Amino acid sequence: MAQRRLEPTQAAIRYMCERFALGGHCDGRLTPIARGAMGRIWRLSLSGRDYAVKELFWGFDEAAVVREAALRDAAADAGVASPANLRTVGGRYVCTLPTDLGGADVRVFTWVEGRQVEAGEPGVIRWVGHTLGVLHGLRYSYPHVPSDPWYDRVPTPEQWDDLLTRGRVDRRPWASLLEQRLPLLNTLCAQVKPLDPAALIYSHLDFQPQNVFVDRAGRHVLLDWEDAGPSMPDRVLAGVLTPWCTEDGVVYADRVREFLHAYRLAGGTGRMTGMESFSANLAGYLNYVSAQASFSLDHTQAADMREYADHEASGALANPSTTELFGEILRAVEGVRRHGTCESGRVDRGDSV
Repeated sequence: MAQRRLEPTQAAIRYMCERFALGGHCDGRLTPIARGAMGRIWRLSLSGRDYAVKELFWGFDEAAVVREAALRDAAADAGVASPANLRTVGGRYVCTLPTDLGGADVRVFTWVEGRQVEAGEPGVIRWVGHTLGVLHGLRYSYPHVPSDPWYDRVPTPEQWDDLLTRGRVDRRPWASLLEQRLPLLNTLCAQVKPLDPAALIYSHLDFQPQNVFVDRAGRHVLLDWEDAGPSMPDRVLAGVLTPWCTEDGVVYADRVREFLHAYRLAGGTGRMTGMESFSANLAGYLNYVSAQASFSLDHTQAADMREYADHEASGALANPSTTELFGEILRAVEGVRRHGTCESGRVDRGDSV
């Protein structure tokens, strides 16, 4: 199926204004701000008002959106700043535009004016640890909702071989890199362990630096809740420690200490158990490579979308996940567990870190 697109026309703006009851004068403009593999963010500027519009590339699960919004609202009540979800006049969080307006699925949020943080900024690691601790302290769960296979099921060796064959035939730019990486990819796949259904909690699953802003009031704001879902606390913990406490393959032990201290004090209970705690990191990387490479082979998709997928697949293959880095993180975590010291106090031995 060809990609449906949001066309930044006055007709599309007026339609969204009506559906989301934005009120007032609805002539304005849509400006593209950022895009990822799953969607594009637009700034909707009306007279004196701004909103964030997210164009969803891959459709949506209404029930999952409702669960995500409920988690965001509970976190907001607990003090975690984030953009508010706006509902349509029919009470839904997602609106599908008519075909003659592009047919895109869109969501609308309050606008956050600010800047993206850097992991090394003073105070930010403490805020990240505290915020994840608050989220895990909520102990939000949906016992009958299965986990997303993205986080613990990976391609088989046969599927990698098939992808390579199709990539060569189609002369995709990532094919030669994929051939070089096949032994590593299969080794990483073998290290991914299944999630324990009895240990799942609902959490924000994309807590990366690009999803944290500082607004004009100086508050840290957590963005991009769309990937919220069930996971094990230790795997979420591993997924947050990796981007926030490492840079260019170097683990910053002081950040690990500060993060874990704030996480514990805020009610976080996740405990790293070993390399299996990084299963979601590995699965996410492996599935991203596979998904982007597969998408680039789909000739029914728009040329710019396929080019983006080529770029993403090539970039991911050029910079693979490394278990050596995960081992260094585990050693830093164990150091906190053993010695229990950090800048602002002590983490007693035996605490969940």
